Parts: sequence; C-alpha cells; structure tokens
Amino acid sequence: MKKIRHYIEYKLLLGIGFLVRGLSRSTLLQLGRTVGDFIYFFIPVRKAITLDHLELSFPDKSVSERKKIARGTYQNFGMNIFEHLCIPTLSKDDIRDIVTLADEDVLVQALKRKRGVIIVGGHFGNWEYTSSAVAAYGYRLGVVVAELSNQYMDKKINEHREATDAVMIPKGASTRSVIRLLRENGAVGMLMDQDENEEGIFVDFFGRPCSTAKGPAVIALKTGASIVFFAAIRQPDGTIKVVFEPVEIDYEAGATEENILDITQRCTARLEHYTRLYPDHWFWMHRRWKTRPEMLQSLAL
Repeated sequence: MKKIRHYIEYKLLLGIGFLVRGLSRSTLLQLGRTVGDFIYFFIPVRKAITLDHLELSFPDKSVSERKKIARGTYQNFGMNIFEHLCIPTLSKDDIRDIVTLADEDVLVQALKRKRGVIIVGGHFGNWEYTSSAVAAYGYRLGVVVAELSNQYMDKKINEHREATDAVMIPKGASTRSVIRLLRENGAVGMLMDQDENEEGIFVDFFGRPCSTAKGPAVIALKTGASIVFFAAIRQPDGTIKVVFEPVEIDYEAGATEENILDITQRCTARLEHYTRLYPDHWFWMHRRWKTRPEMLQSLAL
C-alpha cells in the first residue's frame, strides 16, 4: 500500500512539474508564494511547531511579527518546490542568470590550498539552487544528500539536482567518496541544520542546545580541507545571491572533541547570524531542538 501511495505521489510530482515548466520566473515565484499561503492558512502542517520555535527564538518580537515570519517561511518553501521542479529545464546560463555567487573569491582562495573545500549551510533561502549554481559556475561539486523514504521521488529529485553536473553522494555511505573528492581538490556540499539525534554533538543555536552533525569538522581536520559557509539570499527582483564566508579552523589542535565542537559551533553561529537577518528564509518547520542533552543522559543511565 505504501509503495502504491509513493508511486501516486511521484506521478503527481511529474504532472505538476510538466505544468509549471513553461511559466515565467516571476509567475513561478508568485505561484509558490500562493501555495505556501494556502498551506499556512488552510493545511497548517507543522504550523504550531513553527510558531513555537519562533516564540522561543525571538521572544522580543510580537505575535503578529512572528506570524508574519512564519507565513514567509511557508512562502519560501512553496517557491522552493516549484523552483526545484524547473531545474531540468534550466541551462547553466539560466542558472547563472538567476544565481549570483557573491564573495566567490572566498571559494577560489580556499581551493588554492589544494585540500578541497567543504561548503556548509542550512535549509535557508533557496539552498537547492546553490549546488546547481556552484556546479554551473564550473566548480567540481559533490553534495551529500539524505535518502527519501519515497524511492521514486528520491531518484527523480536527485536527477533534478544532477542536471547541472553536481554529483549526489548518499548520506551514510558518503565518507569515502567525500574524502576522495576533497583529496582531488573538489568541493563537497553539506547541510548541517537537521537534528542528528544521539549521533550529533550539541552546539548553541538561538540560545538552545541542538544536536548537530559533526561530520564537516571531523572530515576537515582529517583531510586539511577548508570549510566555507554559504547562505542563499532571495533578492527583491527574484534572483538569488549566495554569500560565502570562510570558517576558521585550528588544524594544529587536531581532531579533539573540543576542536570539533568549536568548528561546529562556528558554522552554526553563521547560520544563526543570517537567520536573524532573514528569519523567513530558514526552515522553521523542522524539529531542530527535538533531541535534548538530558534525553541522552537518561538513556546512558
């Protein structure tokens, strides 16, 4: 029964993608915002979670301000859905017209070290177009991706992601492929703002501890790779500006628990910085603080 449902969802995705691919970008974005509004007002999936996260993260903002941010978050999600469906129809020139790599020299300088670059960020703005753009601008890129439960959707979405020559690396079986690519001075993209349960390490995000992937820090210290943070910021004219910032790493300190924690906190702090600037860009629906330190302590007893 689940397989049939997954297949129907997959066919629905294909149908919607076929219908929207002929739309202008401005119409596509407006459609995405409208669908986001519809979900926010009439199918409030995780709306309570979103508003709760915003209340805890922005206690100084009014209820109306937080609701406005929440609505913007759903609109951003809606735009992402329709933008993603159109990726296969876009040439590399099209991608470069939509996405600007601001501070690209940060990436260039990091690659000059000849140790590869780990590009980290979160589900912020249009994160999907970032990988397409980095590849479209001529960089060799692999992206670590989590497998979806719907295998039909998983295959199709990854085909979309690879349309501009970025290579998808399945999460869980990725370490060897990631290290190989870095040693060949390639770039590897990783999102690190999902709850990692007992496998993560706890760093501060909006004043609360959250379980966070330590993989980027561990791999950087193992290989000598640079870490560059990115944020994909939507512009008023419908384009996207991707900003890059270098993340400071003390390689000489080695892969100690303290050093891994410090690097991971630095990356997370950059995401918080941009989320405070553009709060409607982040994916507040995710249960980011689901795993708590006291939960793991009780399990260890």
